[in-house]
Amino acid sequence: MVETVTITVLAFAFVFATFTLSHELGHFAAGKAAGIKVYEFALGFGPLIWRRKRGETVYSLRALPLGAFVKFAGLDRPDNPQDDVDAGDPRSFRAKPLGWRIATILAGPFMNFVMAFVFFAIVFVAAGVPAAVVSEVYPGMPAQAAGLQAGDRIVAVGRATTETVAEVRDAISAALGKPITITVEREGARMSFQVTPAKDPETGGGVIGVLLSEPWQPAGVLKAVRTGATFTVDVARNLVVTLGRMVSGRMKAEVAGPIGIAQVVGQTARLGLVNLLYLAALLNVNLGLLNLLPIPVLDGGWIVLLGIEAVRRRPLDEEQEAFARMVGMAILMLIMAFATLSDIARLGGRLG
Repeated sequence: MVETVTITVLAFAFVFATFTLSHELGHFAAGKAAGIKVYEFALGFGPLIWRRKRGETVYSLRALPLGAFVKFAGLDRPDNPQDDVDAGDPRSFRAKPLGWRIATILAGPFMNFVMAFVFFAIVFVAAGVPAAVVSEVYPGMPAQAAGLQAGDRIVAVGRATTETVAEVRDAISAALGKPITITVEREGARMSFQVTPAKDPETGGGVIGVLLSEPWQPAGVLKAVRTGATFTVDVARNLVVTLGRMVSGRMKAEVAGPIGIAQVVGQTARLGLVNLLYLAALLNVNLGLLNLLPIPVLDGGWIVLLGIEAVRRRPLDEEQEAFARMVGMAILMLIMAFATLSDIARLGGRLG
C-alpha cells in the first residue's frame, strides 16, 4: 500500500511538473524575448529551498513540486507594490506592444503542445507507431461492398497518407457521399478500393462500416518523429470536437479532477515509463488546450481581455478587469468542484 501511494505521488508530481514547467518556460522565454523584466522563475510553490539570482531574475526551487510560476513586472493589476517599475516603464508587461503581450501569453500553451510532441516522439521511437487496422467489416455497408477485409491496414484515404485511426476517421467523415480511394496493406501487398461513405446518423459525417483497431508497429526514428507531430494535432482536434459536443449537449459532460488524474497516473506508472510518458503527452495536450478556454485567469481569458483592448484601443479599467477575473475564478472553481465531485462519485462506485 505504501509503495503504491509512493509511486502514485511521484508519478503525479512528475507528470504535473512536465505540464507546469513547460508551460511556464514558454511564458518565460517569450517574456525575455519581449524585453519584459522577470523578477522570478520558480519551480514549485511554498517555502523556499534554493535560490540563485542571475542578472535581474531570481531562479528558485520551492518545497511543493506541484507547479511553477513566472513573476513578470507589471503583470498584476492593480500594480503590485513589490514592483520596482510602473505601468509606463518600458520593462513592464503592460507597456509592451499588444503583439508581444499576446505572444507571451500564448507561449505557455504552445510549449505544452511542444512537450506533448516530444513525449509522443520518444514513445513512438521506443514502442512503435500506431496503425489503423480493420478489425471487423460490417455487413451491408460500403466497406463490405468495396471488398475491404478484416486485417487490412489502411495507409491512405484519397490522396492523404494516414497512420492513425483518428486520421482515417477524419478523412472518411469529410468525404460523405463522395467516392474515395482507400489504400490498404494486405499480406504485404498494397491494394486500393473505391468506397462512397454513407451518413453516420450520430455525427452527420461519413462512415464506411468498419471497426478499427490501433496496434503499434515498429518504425524508424524519422517516421516516429513525424507521427509524434501528427498525433499531437489529432489529439488536440479530437479534444476540441469532444468539448464542442459537451457544450452543445450532444455528449454527457465528463471531466476528471485532481483525484481522477492522480488515480490514472498511478495506474499508468505501474505499467512502465513508456506508458507514463504517453499519458504525460496526452495531459499536456489536454491541459494546454483547456488553458486556452476564454475564462479570465486562464491564458485564454487573457487573450480575450487583450482582444477587447485591441478593439477599444485602450485597456479595461482596473475595476472591469478585477470583475472579469473574479467571474473567471468563480467559473474555474465551479468546474473544479464539478470535476472533484465526479472523481469522488466514480471512486465511490468502484468501492461499492
